[in-house]
Amino acid sequence: MMEESTDERLILVLHLERKREFLEFLAKELDALRSARDPDVVRDRLARLPGEIRAQIRGFDRLTEIEQNVNKVASALMRRLHRQYPALTRTELLVCSYLRAGLSPAQAAELMFVSRRAVEKHRQSIRTKLGLDPHADLGQWLHDFEHPSRKRS
Repeated sequence: MMEESTDERLILVLHLERKREFLEFLAKELDALRSARDPDVVRDRLARLPGEIRAQIRGFDRLTEIEQNVNKVASALMRRLHRQYPALTRTELLVCSYLRAGLSPAQAAELMFVSRRAVEKHRQSIRTKLGLDPHADLGQWLHDFEHPSRKRS
């Protein structure tokens, strides 16, 4: 299923970015409302916000369904990895699932609320625990692990 869900992964990443951008928009609007002196400006902005929020919610509904499908696949991968490599921590398993879903280390870091450097350290620890070369392509290894019959030469 992961092979067939490239579009879903891309949509998920865009969905998360869209949520972040919308939250930033709301924060700026609220800051502007706090500093606005003209009651008409406050009333106009307040009147606009509920419609903008509802429009975002409608878009999020479809994307949430895709997110749930990706999470199901990631959960299966995490269980299998944990069975074969019990030394991997929950955080390392989560990093593996994000990388396998096609997210960059920076995107994984944002989702985990950690620095990119923290994700890089987790990746190095994962490689060590899996017995991989420090420069091995972890994403490719996860692909091969998930699809052993489709290993690339």
